[in-house]
Amino acid sequence: MPSKFMMIMRVLRDIGISTDAGQPDPDFKAAEHDLYKGDLEVAWKLAAATQGDHELRADRIGKISKILVRNVDELGKIAAANPDDADLHLLLGATRIQHAWKVRTGATADQVSREQFEQFWFILGGAYDPLMRAAELRPADPVPWDKLQWRGLGLQVSRDEMDEVWQELTDRDPYHYGAHYSRVQVLCEKWQGSHREVLEFTSEVADSAPPGEPLGALTVAAHLEVMMGTDAEPLDYFGRPHISAQLVRISDTWLAGLRPHHRNIEAHHLLGVGLYLAGERERARDHLSRVSARSITDGLPWSYIGYRYDKLDYRAIRKSLGLKMKDA
Repeated sequence: MPSKFMMIMRVLRDIGISTDAGQPDPDFKAAEHDLYKGDLEVAWKLAAATQGDHELRADRIGKISKILVRNVDELGKIAAANPDDADLHLLLGATRIQHAWKVRTGATADQVSREQFEQFWFILGGAYDPLMRAAELRPADPVPWDKLQWRGLGLQVSRDEMDEVWQELTDRDPYHYGAHYSRVQVLCEKWQGSHREVLEFTSEVADSAPPGEPLGALTVAAHLEVMMGTDAEPLDYFGRPHISAQLVRISDTWLAGLRPHHRNIEAHHLLGVGLYLAGERERARDHLSRVSARSITDGLPWSYIGYRYDKLDYRAIRKSLGLKMKDA
């Protein structure tokens, strides 16, 4: 029986919606065919070209590692032969994490066999050494530490250890969007935090973010986690006056200082959904008018809203807002 994830992907393909809504990366796009053919030299060069751009590095490493899962053993041999190459070791660690989650599958825990869990934990364990080697070789790079957050979640390492990883990460880049997205997951009640903690975290982040940083959008991610954790209905939950007011303030502040950022598209999706559910239709229209009609984010918000609630999928919301259903 196909997994829920595969069925979702099939539906999206059939209606012509892509799940790659990120910032355009022409170099990655040009090399994508070679990556799928298993060209590890191309992968290596693409990773090396991201040095110094933390957001691009995190995004590109994530995309490449998903593709390279089938080549993970060969990648391990190349990394072993090049012990002083930070890019190779980061790629290897990230790819082992992707491999582990693929083995586990997206099924709920009660549907994952003991054998799958043991293999999942074993593969995740193998991500530690290459990631720490990458961090050692390039001390200013926050991306290995972000990958260690996902390793830690899967292995259920102690909260103290996760907090230490977070400190190392923010010492290197206090406003890294991808890292904050990961931290939201760590602080969820379903992992190692609580509803109150994740909401307080994203509220503080939104208040302290420099002008133009899209970090405030993660407040919507936190609210979505709490909504799901409390079995609340989306319109009821986001329609609460204090939540609506919070999202309006975050949106207006961000747009007033809007500047180019690698994760702006994702932030527009999050705030567009949050404001729509809160009844702020004009503001929701503003955000969703800035993103493609043909692509959605791979994770939040659509993985919760679009796939689980009738008439709250991306196309239905765009239509409700009077937005074009196709890009010009």
